[in-house]
Order: sequence, then C-alpha cells, then structure tokens
Amino acid sequence: MRGPQDCWPWLGTWGGRKRDRRPYYMARGRRTMAYRWVWELVYGEVLDESVLILHSCDNGGWPIGCTNPNHLRKGTVQDNSANMTDRPRHGLPASVVQAIRKLLDQGETQAEIARLYGLTRETISAIATKRAYKHLPYPAGGSVDE
Repeated sequence: MRGPQDCWPWLGTWGGRKRDRRPYYMARGRRTMAYRWVWELVYGEVLDESVLILHSCDNGGWPIGCTNPNHLRKGTVQDNSANMTDRPRHGLPASVVQAIRKLLDQGETQAEIARLYGLTRETISAIATKRAYKHLPYPAGGSVDE
C-alpha cells in the first residue's frame, strides 16, 4: 500500500505522443487527464478549462502518471512554465535517465537502449555525452562521470 506522500502510479489508459505519454480517463465520451479527474473527485470540479492541474512530484507523465491528490495543485500555464524552468523536469524523469546511464555503463548499445525506452538513438547519445540531462547527478562509480 502506498502512503499519503508517495506517488500513486496511474494504472489506467495512456495516450499522447510517444515521447510525451500522459494518463487519461474516459467518461461519457470525454477524455480527461487522469490527475484532473482525481483532483475533481477529491476537491471539486474545475470549471475554468484554462486552469491546469500541476504536480509537486514531477511524476505526471510516463511511466508513473502520479494521481496522488496530495501532489496536485491548481495553476496556470505561466505557473507550469516557471516551475519547469525552476526545477529541471522537462524531458525524461531523473530515474529513467539514471537507468539509461547505468545501462550505458554496463555496455548496452545506444540503439538497444533507445528501443527499450521508445526513444531515439540521438536522445541516448545526448545522455551519454552529457549534452542532455547534465544537471542530474551521475550514479556513484559511473564511468560517464569519471
């Protein structure tokens, strides 16, 4: 069982582009983001469609899609953009980047890792050469950082 401060992974349907998959819920012919649906169940309907539901945990997208109402808050597009800039969360989750680095250190090919995660080989190369995600710490003993 997950606690009130843990992320609650979405176990339902996912949609969106391959690189930006999001959890959603379908009801009465309407597709709604899963976390917006959870917000409305817990806190009440959000009548203004311009209001976004933001995550404090940065795990709203694939592969977690956190639906813990304790991690959700209302905000604007500007709030979301400012938050994304303040905290390096655009792109892949840190746990995925670190798993990719570990696979690279273990000798897996960039092509195989790209296939495994549904990414391009160029993305894996950018992680391997520190052109991307250099703000994330490298695992202790990882050859990428040495």
